[in-house]
Amino acid sequence: MSKPVRCDYGTSLCSVQENHKLVVEGCDPEQVTAELRTAGFVREGSQFVKRRRRLRRRRSSGDDEENGLQVLTARVVEDALHVEPSDVVGVVRLLPGMSVQIEPKVDWDDVIRMLLTVYEIERTQSPYGIPLDEMTTGGVDASRIIAIFAINYVQGLQTINRKGFIRDLEIRRRTGFDGIGSLDMSQTLINQASGNPEPTWVETEVEYSNVVNETVHMAGKLLLRLLQQTPHEQVHPQQNTLFSMVHREVKRMEELGVQSSQKRLGAYRQVSLSDLPRQRHYYQRALHTSRSILASTLLGRAGSGPEELLVDYALSMNSLFEDYTQRALSRTLDSLEGIDHLDGLETVECESEPPVYPFEGNTDATYYPDHLLTDDGETLAVLDSKYYREGKNPAHESGSRSRMFSYAYLTTTERMAFLCPLYHRTSLNVNRAGATVDTVSPDGEFSCETYESILREYLLDVLAESYPELEVFDAVNEGMLCLDTATTEDLSRIEDVNGPFSIANPSSFANKIISAITFSTRGPNKLDLENGGGWTKSRLKDICTEQNDDGSPKYPPDRTTCVPVYDPDGNDNHGTITLFLIRQTDDGSKVTESKTRALL
Repeated sequence: MSKPVRCDYGTSLCSVQENHKLVVEGCDPEQVTAELRTAGFVREGSQFVKRRRRLRRRRSSGDDEENGLQVLTARVVEDALHVEPSDVVGVVRLLPGMSVQIEPKVDWDDVIRMLLTVYEIERTQSPYGIPLDEMTTGGVDASRIIAIFAINYVQGLQTINRKGFIRDLEIRRRTGFDGIGSLDMSQTLINQASGNPEPTWVETEVEYSNVVNETVHMAGKLLLRLLQQTPHEQVHPQQNTLFSMVHREVKRMEELGVQSSQKRLGAYRQVSLSDLPRQRHYYQRALHTSRSILASTLLGRAGSGPEELLVDYALSMNSLFEDYTQRALSRTLDSLEGIDHLDGLETVECESEPPVYPFEGNTDATYYPDHLLTDDGETLAVLDSKYYREGKNPAHESGSRSRMFSYAYLTTTERMAFLCPLYHRTSLNVNRAGATVDTVSPDGEFSCETYESILREYLLDVLAESYPELEVFDAVNEGMLCLDTATTEDLSRIEDVNGPFSIANPSSFANKIISAITFSTRGPNKLDLENGGGWTKSRLKDICTEQNDDGSPKYPPDRTTCVPVYDPDGNDNHGTITLFLIRQTDDGSKVTESKTRALL
């Protein structure tokens, strides 16, 4: 257990990592108890708890999560206040005049990238043609959490754009020969009877300017100001993109006629989701983010810093990590499908929190695994995201392990994996079950790049059990197909024993490999090779003609094809050649073997 972080009562901003303890010293017990209630804490037994509304309730959430996301717990111990944050990050008001900045277990840049990935915001440096020379530097200290606001703001507005802005319909009547809309026949006849030949028109105007839309618009303007005023040395790598996307959403609202004024800040700060009809609750994320921004004193006092902006804003890292993992798995599947020349992965998908029913005909009892890798209804692997502290293996925790075994039993799969940010890659075989539990986590420090890379390795390993050719396609994608007259388009004929990858003539096949390498820009000249490449050709021919102990061919030409892949960086000499031999077994299944030889 790590040592608690200590600070004095009255410190305006205290910093502590999620799931670590903060001790505020020098408190008056009676006074601090009253101040906790003022700051929104609720007493539960011997402790005080602070929650916030969940922006999205997960299917797997228990009944104890109905009251919202638990952000902080606090206990008064003599003249000290013991505070423990849960798996959240952000800045949360602890007491009047005191806030807690909760830092993530992983790097802040990776938190931002997770959010960008979850909300599918493109990581581009060419953001929508907005003139970025408007970006200036100024006096307000911007922080990484402002980027979190921007991402949530954009995602909330995208939802509203999809489902529709709140609007009012105003009906006006106008008399004249030029008009739009429909005719008011009754009034027109009355006009004519009174000697006025002009018709009366009924015109319907759509009005989007209301206090809710103005609240969101005002928050967007402040967000743009904060993004503009970030000092150059603190600019996040994606700041240009975020500025442009917020700019676009604000301009889109203005095109609908929505404007806002600082004179109405009091009204904007009072707007809440409960003021909206239930069918408009898709405003939740945008309105929650906007109210958090508008709680800032930055509107009146530039230079107060982001800690004033982020009063009571907390981001659930458990939920974010699971959502990010789901998006990363889906993107990885898409990329693997892109290199699958046999289209075998068309029926493979990774489902998020699918319902699994333990009882036939009964849907009241339900399990919700985080991720389920399936192929046309068959479960290939069950995956569980675990945002655990560094060094903690979920496979060693009874509750997590029992749930995982239940998932695997009910979905009839032998592949299980815990997906973690801060452990390392391990694999455990289950006794007497023929099943495997993997812990998939980067070795060393966490980064989104290393995590997504190891997710790809794991998915490739699982999918290759059903689609062994996928390993070949991946190797070609990473290296170079080295077979004279053959191209990557020919990989769709990888199983054709009479096609371009036939080994019926091993000597000719080996010649084509050496020719493809020596005539490419990535390989050596033929004269640089031992015996003009003859030594290597002999070794490649030996592989293709290898025999079993009983003298039968190990790779029968009528049932085997071979895909050669060249890696110029495979060794210190001229690289390596790997032969991927795809052999059809007696039961009709495919087996892929690989043999690597140095190019000398």
